[in-house]
Amino acid sequence: MNGAMADRLKILFGGFIVCSVLFLPDLHLKSSWPAIQLIDFLLPFLAVYVFIERKQVQGKLLFIGIAVFALIMLVSMVVNGRIFVIQDLFEVVKLIKFSLIVAFFTLVPVADFGRTWLKPMFIALVGFNMLHFFNLFDFNHIIATYYNGGLHIEYFGLNSLKEPAVKRMVGLAGNPNINALVFLFFSIAFLPIKQRTNTLWWFFVAVLMVFLCQSRTAILGLGVILIVAGFLLKQHFTIRKWTSLLLGISVVYLLSWSMATDFFRYSLYSNNLFNGHILQTGSARGRWEAWTLLGEMILQKPLLGYGGNKAYFYSQKIYSENEYILMAWRYGIFGLMGYLLIYFLPLKTFFQAKKIEQTYPALLCIVLLSVAALTNNPFVDRTIMVLFAAVIGAVYSQLSTHQTHVE
Repeated sequence: MNGAMADRLKILFGGFIVCSVLFLPDLHLKSSWPAIQLIDFLLPFLAVYVFIERKQVQGKLLFIGIAVFALIMLVSMVVNGRIFVIQDLFEVVKLIKFSLIVAFFTLVPVADFGRTWLKPMFIALVGFNMLHFFNLFDFNHIIATYYNGGLHIEYFGLNSLKEPAVKRMVGLAGNPNINALVFLFFSIAFLPIKQRTNTLWWFFVAVLMVFLCQSRTAILGLGVILIVAGFLLKQHFTIRKWTSLLLGISVVYLLSWSMATDFFRYSLYSNNLFNGHILQTGSARGRWEAWTLLGEMILQKPLLGYGGNKAYFYSQKIYSENEYILMAWRYGIFGLMGYLLIYFLPLKTFFQAKKIEQTYPALLCIVLLSVAALTNNPFVDRTIMVLFAAVIGAVYSQLSTHQTHVE
């Protein structure tokens, strides 16, 4: 097989990986097992291919860090007598999956992949989300049935009394916070670092989708990544560009406000982030109570945690809503340090490369997940984990081939 054909096949398979997690529902093979994705069935073939091409795979230091984290997880499970609990072992399998996807995307021609897949995937995703937002063709029934929409769909556009209220766009992710993070990945991909009007419009549409999800975490994340982008790419962000960006984002926010509240008839969920009432909300109080409980338990087993023990959260019906606390509770301080390696090692590599225009998408994604992890669990989400792995692998590929970022 010649090189051009091999590259086309890698681009095709890479597109399938990303499309499968964005558009296809999770599969439930057994009630006691975690849900899986279609791509999970292809992991053995992916492992064989990565092994064959192992000399070309980039980011070896990251894989060492992931192996260290996986070892800490296994030791924690052994110490807590949970080494044979399928639910907990799946977390190690997810790390292996993350590694394989990173490794595969270091082999993909990134510029050609972006030209082939980025905009078609985005257009399709926006289309499906609009079908959901306006419930055209009873699309929300499909999300509730196949995409784990659950209460988010049952109360879509309704308050707790099932009276008309603000809409929080759930999308195919089945959760407004995760859906917003997905569109933030596209916002980073379309970030207009050069003076191209068409790129600017793609960016504003992605930001509109973020705002329609009404995720306060995502809105905070957007603000942080814009600030970091302005610092990293200051030579591209002139006063004129900042004015255009901030004006456009303000207009988009007002448009989303109108759409989500049926022309300003209801209070906007995300406005709590700006009016000082966020600490008085039920979600904030619920998070604080869960963090207090988990924090006290972490102090009882600080080094290796509770061996995963996902069943505890199901039985107690609580959510950690903070990935740092979650990792410290599951695997102790050592586990938290292993988790942080996944962010720190590529961050260190990409900064040392001193090729910011090539590495900034991964740097901003790392910043985004680091911020989102304060009030959500982005890395343990299967969709976000795959997207993050694809971005990290793609940037390693760019560094190795000196490819130009696709706008």
